[in-house]
Amino acid sequence: MVTKERRPWKPRTTAKSMYGSGGAADPFPLSRSKLDQFHKCPRCFWVDRVAGMPHPGMPGFALNSQVDALLKKEFDAHRTAGTPHPYMVEYGLGHLVPLNHDMMDDWRNNFKGVRTGKHGLELFGSVDDIWCDPKEGGEWFVVDYKATSSAADMTVELFFEDIYKGSYVRQLAIYQWILREMGAPVSSKGYFVYENGNKAVDSLMDGGPPEAPRGIPLKPVRVIEIDTADPDCVVEGVRIDMDWVENLVAGAKACLELAAPPDAGEHCEHCPYVASVSQL
Repeated sequence: MVTKERRPWKPRTTAKSMYGSGGAADPFPLSRSKLDQFHKCPRCFWVDRVAGMPHPGMPGFALNSQVDALLKKEFDAHRTAGTPHPYMVEYGLGHLVPLNHDMMDDWRNNFKGVRTGKHGLELFGSVDDIWCDPKEGGEWFVVDYKATSSAADMTVELFFEDIYKGSYVRQLAIYQWILREMGAPVSSKGYFVYENGNKAVDSLMDGGPPEAPRGIPLKPVRVIEIDTADPDCVVEGVRIDMDWVENLVAGAKACLELAAPPDAGEHCEHCPYVASVSQL
């Protein structure tokens, strides 16, 4: 994608995405990311979804997207063959395979995704992958691909200590909840396939195929298992499980019904910034 012009910030004008407007969709759609925005700051959430004033945008991370796309191609090959990916075998998950379902392309599409209705809302989000136990009646496992370049080792503990990776745990739980509401046999266990850049190397000149020898140096892959049924699944003091998601959805609907914006989230950076600027 090439960006050729700057677009000034402006309020949202699409009535269907503004709760309470005459053109708002019914049930009102809320993405997984907007649910997490409500968790972080009810005020920012209300200002966005009701008043139509979103946060300023930012560009995507193209290299991360490339890794994501390549992983999907790899796992799709095994999806078609009905075999486990080598990463799955390496981490003792060779009894699972990528789910081969007619809806997978829709479920991974940002504009379609997995969807369910609850509390007068339509909750949706696009999953990266779903693995399954191929036995009859076997469970499904939500999977997310991640790419970073960090000196830290990717561990389960890090997901509960790092505030940014904690948001991935909330993301996992929301997808599990949506799929369960859809009637899917989703396990409380989910997986993160983590590709981490290797900062110890000195060059990009090695590691790729002959036609493109400059490869991105990566550390050995990590597959991280998170179980939202585990009592220790706690992020920033909050127990993340299916009850948490249910309450989050109900709370988001109640927030949308407010006539005025609620208080800001405790750790929100945007609201204090706006308040400080307005005092100048």
